[in-house]
Amino acid sequence: MSKDEALIKGTIDTILKYTYPNEYKHYLSYFIRIRPKELKSKHAHYIRRERMIEVFNLSRESRFLLITCIHEISHHVEYEVYGDSGHDKSFYEIMLELYLTAVGLKLLQLSDITDQFDTADKRRMISYFGEPLDWEVPVIPDMEKRMLIVKDGRSFKDRLRSREFYWFTVSQTWQKEFPTQQAAEQELSELLPFSKRDNFLIRPIISPTFLSYYYIGIENGYEYRYGLSELGYLWEGYGVKRMWVKKVDAQSYYEELRKLTPFAGIEYKKVTPKEIKTPSKRKKKSQSKQKYKIDYHV
Repeated sequence: MSKDEALIKGTIDTILKYTYPNEYKHYLSYFIRIRPKELKSKHAHYIRRERMIEVFNLSRESRFLLITCIHEISHHVEYEVYGDSGHDKSFYEIMLELYLTAVGLKLLQLSDITDQFDTADKRRMISYFGEPLDWEVPVIPDMEKRMLIVKDGRSFKDRLRSREFYWFTVSQTWQKEFPTQQAAEQELSELLPFSKRDNFLIRPIISPTFLSYYYIGIENGYEYRYGLSELGYLWEGYGVKRMWVKKVDAQSYYEELRKLTPFAGIEYKKVTPKEIKTPSKRKKKSQSKQKYKIDYHV
């Protein structure tokens, strides 16, 4: 998986973890594949044989992209539990659990499902479970937890140690976990006499995010190389040979294309960064013979 695919999977894994704290590890055996295509027929699909979620249309709002991923991972979970998956009430019960966890993690809002006017998910979930604003959002205690971080504690490390701070070698910081923001701020006030305020940070224990990207490649950009460079394009960036490449937030894709309109005759396309491993020709031939089935798509 590429870094972008790993980020999407990491977010979905977090949702699984807080939805099924005792069983979630059984559901982590799946993969994400980003297809840099804009399709009208579907947003994603789940290939059971490969345990693969393929995602399209990354230019959609990230909240809708996440709902699509929740739909597909619900198929994966239902397969793992029941050995089959469809669009019955049992499927939507799983999707509801995952959706509400995403709301509890502040990744979505209850009303987001109703803003997807073109999907059956909205109609069926309302039919089964009532209006979204009446759904009960789980309380996730970890969302309230905070980490107090001391960037440089050399001058008062004994005091930090006595107050049960721990030294983290990789980040070279002292850290301590607190149940709430208020508790972390109270501890900070106790330490301010020993160091400046900018030596301390308070951060959430978990802060999941969901963002997707496209890579725009330009082959005939030599004439406009200085302008492209100013826009953030890199020659042979991200391992793509003989092209000017820029990584853009997928939701800003069309805005980025508008920035290219002054460059007359320029040709652009979505490209795949080097870190995404493409199958060998031999493997592709083998897959074509198998004619694997795409189980579900939305």
